[in-house]
Parts: sequence; C-alpha cells; structure tokens
Amino acid sequence: MEIKNVVQFRNIKTKPGTLKGPSTPKDAKLSFAKLSGEQPKAGTTNTQAKPDESRKLLYGEASKYLGEVLNALRNRKGFTLEKGFEVVQKIVAANSPQDPVLILALHHDDWRQYVTQHPVNVAVFAIKMADHLGFEKSKQVEIGMAGLLHDVGMAAVPDKILFKQSKLNGDETKIFRQRPNLSSKILGTLEPQYAYLAECAAQVYERVDGSGYPRGLKAAEIHEYAQIIGLLDMYESLIHSRPQRPKRTPFAAVKEIIGTSKKQFRKEYLKALLSIFTAFPIHSYVKLNSDAIGKVIETYPDQPLRPKIQILYDSQKRKVLTEKIVALPEDPLLHIVDSINENQIRQLVGGRMGT
Repeated sequence: MEIKNVVQFRNIKTKPGTLKGPSTPKDAKLSFAKLSGEQPKAGTTNTQAKPDESRKLLYGEASKYLGEVLNALRNRKGFTLEKGFEVVQKIVAANSPQDPVLILALHHDDWRQYVTQHPVNVAVFAIKMADHLGFEKSKQVEIGMAGLLHDVGMAAVPDKILFKQSKLNGDETKIFRQRPNLSSKILGTLEPQYAYLAECAAQVYERVDGSGYPRGLKAAEIHEYAQIIGLLDMYESLIHSRPQRPKRTPFAAVKEIIGTSKKQFRKEYLKALLSIFTAFPIHSYVKLNSDAIGKVIETYPDQPLRPKIQILYDSQKRKVLTEKIVALPEDPLLHIVDSINENQIRQLVGGRMGT
C-alpha cells in the first residue's frame, strides 16, 4: 500500500448494512460450556485442563477476527461485528486471575504480528480492568470490543511504516498519527448504537492533562473507555516488542508510566493497573535477593511486590529439578530485586534455560 492511498482510504464509502453487528448483550452471564460450545463426553467430567485449552483458543480467534477486519478494510470491503462480539463475550464470561487468555496477552510476543496482537492484548487487558473497577458484564463487553477495534486505522498505514526497524521521520510520524481519525471514521459508519466505538477510537491517544492527540482533549471530555484503553495501550506497547525496539519488563513498564505519564491518566486507573498487573504479573520472571531465579505463579493484590514464586534456578544458577514454591508474604527474608526476561535468564545460566 503506497502512502498516497492513505488519503484515498479516508474517502472510503461503505455500502449500507455491511458494517452491522449484534447489539451489545444486556447480560453476558452465560456459562462457559454454553459459550464455548463444548459438551462433556458421556461418562466423563470436564477437567480444568479442557477449559484452559479452550480459553487459549480464544486468543487465536480474536487475532483471526481482527486480521480479517483489517484485510477487509485494506480491500475496501465491509466487515461485521458479530464474530468480534462473540469472542469478546466468551472472554468476559470466564475472566479469572490466572486466565490463559490473560497470560497469553501478557507474554506472547511477536513483533511481526503486533498489528493484530496489540489490539487483542489491549482488549483482554481492558476487560480485566473493567472487571476490577466493577463494570457490569455488558460494559465489560463494550470496552473489550472498543479495545479490539480501537486501532483499525492501522489498515491505512503502509507496511513500510508499520514495520520500519528504525525511528520514523517527520512525515512518517504524521501518517502514523492519523490512525485515531481514520479508525473513528471507519467505525463511524456503524449503526448508532455503536457510536461509542468510533468515539473511543478517536480519543484513545488523548490524555486527561490535555497533552494527547489529535484534539488535545482534557479530563471529562474524553470517554471513560478511551481513558482506560489509552493507559492499557501504552502499557501493552511497552511490554511487547516492536520492529524498532525490544520489549521492556513489566516492572520497567510500570516504572516508566508512573515516572513520565502519571499526570496523563486518572489516579483511579493507574491504581487499578498496579493492582491488576502489578510490577510482577503472573508468569513473569524475577530474580531474588538470594540470586535464585523464579517465575511468578500467583499475585496478591494487597502485596503486589511479594507474589508467589516457583523457583527455576537456585543461587548457583543450577536448574531446580523438583518443584519449589515460595510465597514471599510468608518468607520475610526473601524479596525480589529485579524483573528479568528470557534473554537475561539465558545469559545468567549460560544458555541452559529449559523451563
């Protein structure tokens, strides 16, 4: 796609009825079995493994749906919301602290697929935060869908900009920053009950202190969903790789957001970010003051810096062959000194990582 086509794309006209979808459900409290379509075999009972595996498939379904939406837009075709709402409803229905969908959103990382995976991750995070903030199920579905579609304007950005492995120049940055307006224009062709999707897409990069773009809106001028998605969009971008930079650890990402952007977001949402994801989210790797290396397997909202850890390598960097679990709240002598990634572990253990 050439750069000039961005302007042509902004004039896209969608045929009536091609961008329709189901109404947001008034009550998404449906059982997992009903939503997943899975039925237990005769004489057997469902185990935890089956729902977990089925939940993992939702991440792929959401990514596939978004990929289809972007491809349709690139080909000047319409798309429906039905499949998107269906997947989001399933994610909402069985949300849990150790949800496999959340774990994938936190840790699955492939910069070659970030155009589709980034919005999916943001949608999963938004559902999680909405649940934490006490949103009713129907609103969790709405914010999840808003997160999933907030960056559909990506379809108008040339690949040579999306996947450039060096810093964008001025003209490229200008094109890249057209995304909110493009996304809003695309979603603005939907039926009136989905107006919140276009409004959120237009405002995701606005900030409550007025420092955002494209309009420099402030505080209450920004839709609540857009404020939440904007924060999670930033967090997601930091903890995942991009063509021009490696990912940061969750600890480094939280530290950067608090240190440089805390005035850009409501304190309530920053507090929720810390409570939900913590500096050391589930399945992240950490180094202890004993020099042991472990993986976070459970977090405690009231003690975000002291999770439960499975020790993977001992203080001599030898792989631990038997399960060793440490709950930091119960062991005052141990504490986390750093958050580390897989590459750092390989360096520390001499390339013997095999967890």
